[in-house]
Amino acid sequence: MHRGAVLGWALTAAAICTSPGSGLELQVRDIGVPVRSVNWVRLFAGHDKGGKPCVYATMGQNARNLFVLQIDPESGECRQFTAQPPRAQYPTAALMSRDGRLYIGAAYAGHLLRFDPAKDTLEDLGPIHPGAAVFPCRLDEDEQGRIWIGSYGTADLTCYDPASGEFTRHGRMDEVDMYNYPFVNRDGTVACLIRMTRPHVVVFDPETGKKETVGPVTVKGQGTLDARRGQDGWVYIVSSEGNFRVEGFQAKPVEAVPPASSSKQVLPDGTRFDFADASALVYRRLRLKRPDGGARVIDLAYDAAGNDIFYLHAGPDGRLYGSSVLPLHLFRYDPDKDELVDLGRCSAATGEAYSMANFGGKLYISSYGGARLSVYDPSRPYRFGSGAEDNPRDLGRMDRVSCRPRSTLAGPLGRVWVASLPDYGLWGGPLSWYDPRSGEKKAYYDIAGDGSCFTLAHLEKQGLLAVGTHISGGSGTRPKVDQAVLFLWDYRAEEKVWEGTLDCPVTAFNALLAAPDGRLFGTFSGRAGTGLFVFDPGKNEFVEQIELPAGAPLSLGLQWGPDGKVYGFTSQCLYRLDPGTLQVEELFRRGGTFHIPGPILGPDIYFATGHRLRAMRLF
Repeated sequence: MHRGAVLGWALTAAAICTSPGSGLELQVRDIGVPVRSVNWVRLFAGHDKGGKPCVYATMGQNARNLFVLQIDPESGECRQFTAQPPRAQYPTAALMSRDGRLYIGAAYAGHLLRFDPAKDTLEDLGPIHPGAAVFPCRLDEDEQGRIWIGSYGTADLTCYDPASGEFTRHGRMDEVDMYNYPFVNRDGTVACLIRMTRPHVVVFDPETGKKETVGPVTVKGQGTLDARRGQDGWVYIVSSEGNFRVEGFQAKPVEAVPPASSSKQVLPDGTRFDFADASALVYRRLRLKRPDGGARVIDLAYDAAGNDIFYLHAGPDGRLYGSSVLPLHLFRYDPDKDELVDLGRCSAATGEAYSMANFGGKLYISSYGGARLSVYDPSRPYRFGSGAEDNPRDLGRMDRVSCRPRSTLAGPLGRVWVASLPDYGLWGGPLSWYDPRSGEKKAYYDIAGDGSCFTLAHLEKQGLLAVGTHISGGSGTRPKVDQAVLFLWDYRAEEKVWEGTLDCPVTAFNALLAAPDGRLFGTFSGRAGTGLFVFDPGKNEFVEQIELPAGAPLSLGLQWGPDGKVYGFTSQCLYRLDPGTLQVEELFRRGGTFHIPGPILGPDIYFATGHRLRAMRLF
């Protein structure tokens, strides 16, 4: 592989923090917080300090830590209790114990929290298992009142004893998989549902410390397996290989599985409750349904600090669009009116939009999970749904494997193309397309081997798609390949015509940008460092490799400016590349500022810092 010359980046004092062509100092301008919603929301019936029935909600957010909301069902008044440990942003597991205390597993702090009505406070009980449990998956309670905690990271199982205030850490329940969802069984054993690559159940005996796989072991993508506790107190395995009742270290086949344990979302007087606006991913309106059929809705007044921004895009109408993180809301910023609007739900997916593309005056949105595609026409009223007249309209999954659609590109053959990381527990992220005229979809499943298609660019002169890969598979897997590649795809012949890589370790080709003269620019990251490259499709060679300024290159962080220069983001700076001389100028550097790259619209370049939308005047 011809690597080409390694070029140093040109840096002059006058270039730092200076607007190109103006001599003016660049300044960061805060536009606002586009979305203030909450995530990992659960509701529980409980009581307050005085013993009065109330409703509790656990809610996560990005800009501040998670909180517990105590709601008076009569007055609608709320009290908000915020978690204290650093990085305790997501209540990924929660349990109302039999004594009325609310336990919460906090990610990514890996701490166990407890709201005790008698103390009227949200307590930090400490780390669940330092270094092994960062993301609690499920909590359950045994007959002694002990809390069993299963976590992601190492499929860890830990027990917390409220009587002593001590944790007993039992370690990994599986040596390969990473997710553990524990169920306390009727006989006192703990049945651990293990995910993601080989879903199965491991039984742990607290008395002896013995652990053993029980029942079938399935393979993700080839079979299905889940676990649940029935109303009879036994844990059942529901799988594509049959249904089983778990008794001790045996899985006994059963014809039918009893109904699951009943919901605890009911107050002592029989009033049931849920969020009336849950389908819109808003969680501001608590609905109360009395046993006599009466109902009312409470508008909740709580302080949500903001959701992180995941993606920014220049829409077909000249306005800026973006996606929030968990939950996914589409937002819009109009530079002419200086108007920032949370438009609401835009996909049946609830995670975040990973990428977008413009085609035929419409905005195509590719979202996690399930790599669902939706289409929005900015000229029509906003009303999300899946019907023909809805706008945005959910168009379903791109294919049966894709999960995180990192890049979307529209145009070649009149189609919308998507490169994705695969679903949980799978390897091999596909290249897929959707035809807006016919509604047809197609995926090329094995095109990246055990790696994943990650970034896209259209080499129009050659009639090819350039596809950059990532070594990762889906969440819950470990990479099976150690080198990312760039390949060229002939979309008419439906075949790969070239594949290669740099002669240095590459984890991901994380941005691609086609040039008017036919060259391809891109950035890469790897174990030995990062950089920018130039690829010549005529020679099928990497002809230059260029050192970047400080920081790691941001995914999808390259774009053309109106001056014919390439603008790019790293985690620490904004830079400009002259495509003729291949000299790099660092324009602005500030650590912790650039999290998500955004487009150039008019004189400004946009980006996100956490939950804040920001801009700088470039031209």
